[in-house]
Amino acid sequence: MPNQQKKVIFCMAGVLSFVCALGVVTALGTPLWIKATFLCKTGALLVNASGQELDKFMGEMQYGLFHGEGVRQCGLGARPFRFSRSCGCLVMILFASEVKIHHLSEKIANDKEGTYAYKTQSEKYTASFWVVFICFFVHFLNGLLIRLAGFQFPFAKSKDTETTNVAADLMY
Repeated sequence: MPNQQKKVIFCMAGVLSFVCALGVVTALGTPLWIKATFLCKTGALLVNASGQELDKFMGEMQYGLFHGEGVRQCGLGARPFRFSRSCGCLVMILFASEVKIHHLSEKIANDKEGTYAYKTQSEKYTASFWVVFICFFVHFLNGLLIRLAGFQFPFAKSKDTETTNVAADLMY
């Protein structure tokens, strides 16, 4: 591959990496990673709610990696709540599995709630989650692009050592 073409590919990969870094920093700062709705199961069962009555027992919340907010409703009006979490070493895959497998939205909705039990109705990943996901994917593609351009990574070089003179070197 010509030298000029290598430089262009390397510069494009650098610009893409810089844009991805800005996107990740922006997305990490937003609280909108997950948007969830949940039902106050206890209240809805007590009054056998259906249709429009059921809306009085539906709550909402949105949260990101570090903090979030929501509204609990259990037939008696809206009760807003805020929460914060510390997760310094959180990897995106772990975050996604925590949300789906361990029912994170439901745990947050039921946190510090003694009277009512809330059940998650829906969860969806919002734009910030997808920005970070796409940035990780583009970063991986940048590595492939640089490798296909012919750049040798430092760990790809093999080290050839001569073993024939080792004994002689040790004697003197």
